[in-house]
Amino acid sequence: MSNRKLILPGIVAIAAILLSGCEKAGAGNTTATAGLPAAVHAADPIRLYILRDSGTQALAAAQISNLDGRLLELARNEIYARHGYVFKRKDLRDYFGAKPWYHASSDYKDDLSPVEKQNVELLRVYEAKYAAYKLVAAHSDDYHLRNYEGNASFKGQQMEVDLDGDGIDERVRLIPPASEMAPFRLKVNDAVIEIDSELLPYFDVVDLDVDDPYLEIAVQMDSNMVSWRNTSFYEYAGRTIKLMGVLPDFSAHSSMFDGHGRVVSAEQGRTFQTWYRDAVFQLGADRKLHEQQQDFYPMEPPTPLTIKKEVIVQRSKGDEKETYALQPGDSVKFLGSDEREYAKLETSAGDIVWYFTGNEYAELTDFFDGLILYG
Repeated sequence: MSNRKLILPGIVAIAAILLSGCEKAGAGNTTATAGLPAAVHAADPIRLYILRDSGTQALAAAQISNLDGRLLELARNEIYARHGYVFKRKDLRDYFGAKPWYHASSDYKDDLSPVEKQNVELLRVYEAKYAAYKLVAAHSDDYHLRNYEGNASFKGQQMEVDLDGDGIDERVRLIPPASEMAPFRLKVNDAVIEIDSELLPYFDVVDLDVDDPYLEIAVQMDSNMVSWRNTSFYEYAGRTIKLMGVLPDFSAHSSMFDGHGRVVSAEQGRTFQTWYRDAVFQLGADRKLHEQQQDFYPMEPPTPLTIKKEVIVQRSKGDEKETYALQPGDSVKFLGSDEREYAKLETSAGDIVWYFTGNEYAELTDFFDGLILYG
């Protein structure tokens, strides 16, 4: 088998999962301040509402167009929750059960006002738009490589949204470059920062942790070189825009974070072959995203390989006493790596073995045929 070289296309876009029914559905300057700095203090320890006035006032596209899929779903169900709807899904029961204003009622009746019905339908429309513009696996040999698919024209470059949970909407704008090499500018009220010049032409408003009052802004740098793509997350701290972290690849889509501070982002692996692993980041008490080292990073799907020269492998990782040799012509699968020193292989007999990758003098293409090499 000859080595495979993959050329990755550039991309443009974003999406999510629509759950129908009542329940279903790089950074430049890292901080900018307008006036005196202000600490992040929201009015409530938890966020009371996604859209505070959706029960009484008609929503406009500028209030919801850049919300991620999870926020759109919560905002729609928030309208039902005000009337005491009893949610069947545990995640929604837990979310609304934490709101002091929510009182589940077995006597719930579908008696939404005309304004509420109009808002529910508008939110459904944007859930459908978000669902149709999705982040999908870009290559059959490496499921962790993802591109956006669909039409992102529904996402705007400005929005009014309450970012810090104090009940007052902020005006958020992504200002396009004035010239080809000039940077984008992100503006929240009077605070402005400059960011990269090669961004997807929109921003996302996301909720990395539904248990705190804050919503975050995500902007994504695009490039034909996947390893150059990234996502920057920002928070608005009263009068200040603060960088929370720059993650590799595209991670602003709601499928990439769990709503409880955990964010997944594809990052190029550093051992054995050119591949992408799902790096895991966690939102810390310092409001920064920190990578959490994993014991093992799977290759999905496993890469089929053929042995070219004799290869010594270990039956248990790190146990040099229990070894045996794979012979030329043997078939194995690359299952993943600990991203330190060892690659995990599966033999044609189904045995799991470990290959030490720390030999700096070994040219892996001399020993394995079929390694993925991105070019």
